[in-house]
Amino acid sequence: MSFLITVYVNEGIVMASDRRTTYTNTQIVNGKEVQRIGIHTTNSTDKTFICPNGAGISCCGEASLFNKPITGFIQDMIRSEVAEGCHIKDIPQIIIDYFEKLGPLPDACFIVAGYDLVEGQSVPLIYKVFLQTKRIKSIDASFQGATWDGETVTLTRLVQNVALKEEGNYIDLPYEDILWNYFTLQDAVDFARYAVETTIQTMRFKNVVETVGGGVDILVITPDKTEWLQKESLK
Repeated sequence: MSFLITVYVNEGIVMASDRRTTYTNTQIVNGKEVQRIGIHTTNSTDKTFICPNGAGISCCGEASLFNKPITGFIQDMIRSEVAEGCHIKDIPQIIIDYFEKLGPLPDACFIVAGYDLVEGQSVPLIYKVFLQTKRIKSIDASFQGATWDGETVTLTRLVQNVALKEEGNYIDLPYEDILWNYFTLQDAVDFARYAVETTIQTMRFKNVVETVGGGVDILVITPDKTEWLQKESLK
């Protein structure tokens, strides 16, 4: 699995992801199916990508296709299908069509974000693509906020209302909401980094398979440019 987050504010869009991929192996041992979880881990997986038209694409879920990392297929799709003049609104269907041609659709989720020109103005567009079910969900970016996917439990627990159970009764803790509407672009960057790093560190100390880890890649998209703020590269 992975953790992806996209934070959208009036100034721009911030996409962030971790770099860990954990592989699971299923074997037949003495006539019984044995699933070995997390038999191999790598911290060098690209999960967020830049397109020629300035869009960003993030991916989580099944990390391999035909016994190869899905990363290479995503990069090939971007090279061959997403031209400089491609509209952001067309990318979700491009993703579905590309992978459908390859064979059975993997259980993966994509987040697509960028700006399209609408009546002469740059308008932010954000979509979630649930590949296996071919479902496309449009995110309303007219209000500041965030969307995330993958290993969502840690962050969801932090931002949701919480109640304590005492003698069979639930007592609500004070709810402290996140002031999304006041976020600047720097706040969006800070929150995206915080969300990924907090998920990594929380999973590190819990009794779970650490499927989120490694470095944090951060992509910033504005109407004027798309650039890496933080990105691990080949050495």
